[in-house]
Amino acid sequence: MSVEEIKRGIASLSAAERGEVTAYLFHLRHAADSEYQDRITSRLADTDPTHWLTPEEFERRLNEK
Repeated sequence: MSVEEIKRGIASLSAAERGEVTAYLFHLRHAADSEYQDRITSRLADTDPTHWLTPEEFERRLNEK
C-alpha cells in the first residue's frame, strides 16, 4: 500500500475515525521517545492543583494557538 493510498483512505473516513487515526499517529510518534514519556509521567504524578487547568481554560489556550 502506498502513502497516497493511505491518504485517500484516511480522507474517506468520518471525522471520528480521522480523530482515531490522529491519536494513533501521535502515539506512534512518541512511543519510543523516553524523554517525552518521562515528561508525561511527571505531569500525571503532579498533584498540585495550582498546576491544573480547567477544561475551559485548556480549550481557550488551545484555540489561541
